[in-house]
Amino acid sequence: RAGPEDYASRPPVLCNSFPKSGTHLLKQILQGMGPLRDYGAFLASMPSITFRERPPEAIAGKIAHLAPGELAAAHLHFDPAVAAALARRHVVHLFIYRDLRDVAVSEAHYLTHMNRWHRLHRYYRAIPTDLQRITMALKGAGDAVLPYDYPDIAARFDRYHPWLGRDDVLAVKFEDLIGHDRPKAVRRIVRFYLDRCRGGGEDEAVQRALAGIDPGRSHTYHEGKAGTWREVFTDEHRQLARRI
Repeated sequence: RAGPEDYASRPPVLCNSFPKSGTHLLKQILQGMGPLRDYGAFLASMPSITFRERPPEAIAGKIAHLAPGELAAAHLHFDPAVAAALARRHVVHLFIYRDLRDVAVSEAHYLTHMNRWHRLHRYYRAIPTDLQRITMALKGAGDAVLPYDYPDIAARFDRYHPWLGRDDVLAVKFEDLIGHDRPKAVRRIVRFYLDRCRGGGEDEAVQRALAGIDPGRSHTYHEGKAGTWREVFTDEHRQLARRI
């Protein structure tokens, strides 16, 4: 029954991310910020259970079903049809990204030890060592024979990269949300949201958002810090990351 005015005054909010880049951290900030409702929606271009890419039209259909004031998380590749569907629903779109070297470390741990329902879990479990798993996360399947599309980490990020630099998307660095500039980064998020929902009370919303941060409540939480790759990368990993 919602009409255009409902979506304009209480727009849905999309917490989009490259996998293992801080989805739950950004979502906690958004949940604390204002009166948003999380109905459990997760929009994925490549669902982890099937690891088969959904067509943009199917994603657009799911976006059309977002409710006013709904908070949804996502791993959405860029596509003009998806961007247009978000615009039609006045969705407040935030995209979080992270140093891809840290993503590789986090992904290797997550797919091996934390998500046994992911289609790549058994392939990661079959790799003998954690260092070899990090290599897999960096260069993708490489010479391995997988029934799924899993290119190197730069190619995987390329599917998301066009979200950066758009006026209708707030790009958020994970590192900014865990460092000394966290209050400043959170204020950017709050202001971006309030500017699009005719809201006020910025200072109060910033304080609520900061108070809502609790990484331990995330079921995918591992270490959640910047620069972990420096502690675990071998020289081979460093060279591989530079090449990729």
